[in-house]
Amino acid sequence: MADGGLSNLTVEGTAQRAGVAKTTVYRRYPTKLDLAVAAVAALVSAPPEGHNVEESTAAGMQAWEQYMGSSGSQAAFLAVAAAAAADPEVHRRFSETVLAPVRENVLATIHAAQESGEASDSPPVDLIFDVTIGTLIHRQVIRQEPLTAEFAAQFTDLLRRLMALSS
Repeated sequence: MADGGLSNLTVEGTAQRAGVAKTTVYRRYPTKLDLAVAAVAALVSAPPEGHNVEESTAAGMQAWEQYMGSSGSQAAFLAVAAAAAADPEVHRRFSETVLAPVRENVLATIHAAQESGEASDSPPVDLIFDVTIGTLIHRQVIRQEPLTAEFAAQFTDLLRRLMALSS
């Protein structure tokens, strides 16, 4: 999918690259879209570890760059997101397997900030999630700009300010 987009993704090609039989792939992913959503979900990292906003944000951005830094990963993400926009069932699966874990990562950062006293007791979680994901996608995938140290500092400051708000 990273090489040729969603339309060129095949179970046969995936099985060949993985060195397994087609039946093995079909057993786990009954449709091409199941396979595509699972591939994008694999890009989602574990929650960033950190004891405050700066550490958690830095770890999260490093994980984001690791998983979304290549044009192939970006193309795969955008292809599945586009399919999700057009199909409610794909959207449901995308939300459950890709967006929900990312939201959990954002929540882990918020909890770390609460423990360090940098976040309010009831920050606007959905706004923070939307700003985080929207900003990173726009910066790296849409604009093709790197996540520089200056950007990281400004982004961390923005998140710190958002977390200080109460919903």
